[in-house]
Amino acid sequence: TTEIYTLSLHDALPIWELISFKAGYEVFLLNGSRVIIAKPVIMKDNRLYIPAETAAKLRTWLLDREQEQKNRGRVSVIVIDAGHGGKDPGAIGEHGKGSSALKVMEKDVTLAIAKELYKLLQTSFPDKKILLTRSDDSFKSLEERVQIANDHKLALNEAIIYISIHANASFNAKAQGFEVWYLDPDYQRSVISQNTSGTIDKDILPVMNSMLQEEYIVESVYLARQISGSLVLNLGGGVPNRGIRPAQWFVVRNSNMPAVLVEVGFVTNPEEAKLLATDAYLQKITKGIYTGITSFIDYFENQQRKNP
Repeated sequence: TTEIYTLSLHDALPIWELISFKAGYEVFLLNGSRVIIAKPVIMKDNRLYIPAETAAKLRTWLLDREQEQKNRGRVSVIVIDAGHGGKDPGAIGEHGKGSSALKVMEKDVTLAIAKELYKLLQTSFPDKKILLTRSDDSFKSLEERVQIANDHKLALNEAIIYISIHANASFNAKAQGFEVWYLDPDYQRSVISQNTSGTIDKDILPVMNSMLQEEYIVESVYLARQISGSLVLNLGGGVPNRGIRPAQWFVVRNSNMPAVLVEVGFVTNPEEAKLLATDAYLQKITKGIYTGITSFIDYFENQQRKNP
């Protein structure tokens, strides 16, 4: 019986690569699925010797695998936008009087969720860059928020997604529940402008913009569905799901990437405001958004693996 050897290579490659073989045999099993035939490895003086011809074949396969990984898309950046902040409190819910009075400000709700979401994503995706448009009670203009995302430089086949977090308000105090918005497909925008297109022919720009616009809308809708569905599971059936909706909010129409805006609840609803003022409920909301994002990433990156 000849011992089976496995080489596990990772240092110079983005994923693990496994090469299994027996000394004296010409068969090499690559990652458990592909076979190549080459001159056998020889065991001599308790050391393995790989013929130069075999080493060259294995090296070619490893280089091909490295290139294959580079050509697969991945979400490399996640931007979390905590709505409002600083001098802009956003929606305000004031309920009750005296010692039982409750005041809930949108800017506080969104920041608490964004910071916790940031921690969860950093823990789960140490290889991705997680960005906050604000990490404290500071004011950022709408233009500054989307610029953080739009100005981020991506490598080839890297993708970025944008999640803006808000709390709702209504003249109807009974209005409650969460909803997720994505860009209205009828809105036409220039994902690639003449200034940023580089050497792209100006006659081709409209076609490329149309293709990217459609791609981003499809991905935004899927992201919205995943977040909405995850919020249902985490908040339970007692919280109304107001669905996913198209709109032309500033941050979703000006961010050049898949983007959604999440309204987590109504601060103007007395009962929902009480919930939004508790850490336990905000953690449930955060977990729902987080699970939706991770589901989207799994889908997006798995699709890229199926279609390299």
